[in-house]
Amino acid sequence: MNGTYNHTPFNPMTTMTQQNQQPKHRILCVDDDPATIDIYGRYLAETDYEMISAESAEEGFHLALERRPDIIISDVVMMAENGLDFCKRVKETPVLQNVIFILASAVHVDSSDTIKGIESGADDYLYKPVRQVELIAKIKAFLRIKTLQDQLRASNRKLNKAMGGLEEYQRKLEENNQVLAKEKKMLQNSLKQIQLMVEERELANRKLEALNKAQMENFNGLISILSATIESKRQYHRGHSKKVAEIATFIARELKLPKPEIRNIEIAALLHELGKLSIPDELALKNPKEYTQTEKDFLSRHPVEGATLLEKFPGFRRIAEIIRHFNENVDGTGVPDGLRGEHIPVGSRIIAAANLFENLMYRKKEENTESAFEAIEETAGTRLDAGMLFYLHKYAASYPVKESEKAKAVRLIELKAGMTLAAGIFSAKGAKLVPRNTVLTEELIQQLAQFNKREPIRETAFVK
Repeated sequence: MNGTYNHTPFNPMTTMTQQNQQPKHRILCVDDDPATIDIYGRYLAETDYEMISAESAEEGFHLALERRPDIIISDVVMMAENGLDFCKRVKETPVLQNVIFILASAVHVDSSDTIKGIESGADDYLYKPVRQVELIAKIKAFLRIKTLQDQLRASNRKLNKAMGGLEEYQRKLEENNQVLAKEKKMLQNSLKQIQLMVEERELANRKLEALNKAQMENFNGLISILSATIESKRQYHRGHSKKVAEIATFIARELKLPKPEIRNIEIAALLHELGKLSIPDELALKNPKEYTQTEKDFLSRHPVEGATLLEKFPGFRRIAEIIRHFNENVDGTGVPDGLRGEHIPVGSRIIAAANLFENLMYRKKEENTESAFEAIEETAGTRLDAGMLFYLHKYAASYPVKESEKAKAVRLIELKAGMTLAAGIFSAKGAKLVPRNTVLTEELIQQLAQFNKREPIRETAFVK
C-alpha cells in the first residue's frame, strides 16, 4: 500500500470546494506492516487530515520529498532502512527538517532505543498498539506547534528582508525559536520597526502635504494669472468672467454636484474666454455689439482654442473639457462637436446659461430682469438647457439687481391668492408652467396642485 489513503469516494464537487479552501494537513505513515497502515487509515478517516502511506523507509523518503507532509509517523523496526536511520535522513534534509517526526515501536522496546530515537531527531514516540485517542491528540498538538513554528519562520523571513543588519540575530533566533525570551525580543524589535515605519510615513505625509499645498498654490496662481490676462484684453467685458463664475457656482451648488466638480466649473467659468487671447487685438478691443456675423462665427470657436491650451497643463483636463463644449447647443446645432442634450457636460450647460444671463443682466445696461428673462427663455431647448432656467430665476431672486426686484422664496404649499410671482414656476424637467409677474388666483393654485400629482413641480417658488 502506498500513496494517498483514500477513505471517501471521489466527488468532483467536493474536490472543487477543497481547491478553494485551505490545504489539508498531510500525514505520512510509514510501516512495512499493511495491517498497521490500515489501522492508521481508519483512525485518520474520521479527521480532516490527508493521509499518505509507504511500506518502506526508502519509499517514504521519496514520498516525503514529493508531497511535503506536516507529520511523519514511522515504525522503528523495518526491513532495509530502519526508522531511526530514516528519521535521521529526514532531519538532515533541508527541505524536510521542519517536518514533525514521530517514531512508533512495540511497548516492550529497550529504553535505549527511545533515547536513540530522540538523538536521531525524532520529536516523539508512540508505542504499539497505537490508540486512536493518543494518535489524534499527538497529531493535533504537533500540528499546533508546527503551525506556530511556520508562522514564526515566515515572520523571521520578512524581518530579515526589512532589517538586513539583524541577520545574525535572526539566525540565532530561528535556532532557538521555541525559547520564550527570544520570541519576546523578536516582538520588541518588530514593534520598533513598526514605529520607525510609522514615523517615516508621517514624515512622508508631511512632505506630501507640503508638496500638495505648493502645487495647489501654483495651480491657483496660474488661474489668477490667466484670469487677469483675459480681463486685460477684454475692454468691454471687465468683470465678466468673475460674475459668470459666481452664477455658475451658485447653480452647481443648487444641483448638489460634488465639491471637486463645483470647483472645476468655477475655474472653467473664470477661464471660459481664454481662447479669445489668440484673436487679433483690434477684434478683442471691438465692442461686441459691432461684431459682424463672420466675426461672431470665428469667435464661436474660441472655446476649442482655450481647451487646447489648458490640456497642456496638469490638472486641467476636466476643466478643458467643460470649456471646449461651452458653445454646444442642447438641440445639437452648436460647436465644435454638435453634442445634444445631456451629452453636453453639465458644467458646459451651466456656464452657457450663466454667461448669457450675465451678458443680458450686467453687460447690457438697458436690460432689466423682465426683458432679460424673456430673451433667455426664447433660447430654452435650443441654445440652453431648459432645466437651468429655474436656477437662473432663483439666483436673480436671491441676488436682485434692483432692490425693487427682491423676491421671497416660498414653498409651493405656501402660495396664496394675490401673490405676484417674481420668477416663473417650472416643472422638474424645466418646462415653464406659470410666467413671471403672474398674480396668483385660487384657481391657478389648484391647477398647480393637480399638475404636481402627475409630474413633480420644483419645490420652491419666488414671489415679490
